Amino acid sequence: MNIDQVKTAFKIADVELIKGETRLNFNYLEQIFDENKKLLPQTILTRNVARVYLIVVNKTITKIGSSQSEGGIKNTLSIYRDGGILGRPSIRSFGIWYFLYNTILKGGKIEFYMIYQEDFKKDVKGLFKVYTIDDANISCKILENLCLNDYLSVEKVYPLWNIQEKGYDWPEDVKKEHSEITNRSFLRKTSRKKATM
Repeated sequence: MNIDQVKTAFKIADVELIKGETRLNFNYLEQIFDENKKLLPQTILTRNVARVYLIVVNKTITKIGSSQSEGGIKNTLSIYRDGGILGRPSIRSFGIWYFLYNTILKGGKIEFYMIYQEDFKKDVKGLFKVYTIDDANISCKILENLCLNDYLSVEKVYPLWNIQEKGYDWPEDVKKEHSEITNRSFLRKTSRKKATM
């Protein structure tokens, strides 16, 4: 599906390779306009709202994902800068970085788009009473599922990089490199205390 068919998303960044490295640089737009051409504050990139991100390669949506992690969309996408190679990344995080990296090496143009849902005021139950919450939000999974369902209604298959939703296994080269990174992480020294049961 071409990104131009989408009515609710807006562009937030272009992606480029850092010369001589395997890290990616996200060039966030200096001016971000929502789907209605309204100028948004830069804080939209760091606000903790329910959000969906679209990875767009050469104008084609290749991945639909979601997050509600602290730090906003910038924090959500930070794992895709290097695939989490200094930690213990999930195969999904590493695999998407691997796809991004290899797409850029082949000359592909990568952009990130965002869809978000504003927080709202809502009465929420505690143990003893009902509280009024000024910044309640819906689950980002609701947004993601709606976007995936819309995509499926047109394309009949999930986006190319939505590996889990397709029920596919990761390519062998992704699994091999991910395994090597995970094994190296077990050998690293740490100053953290060991947890006990």
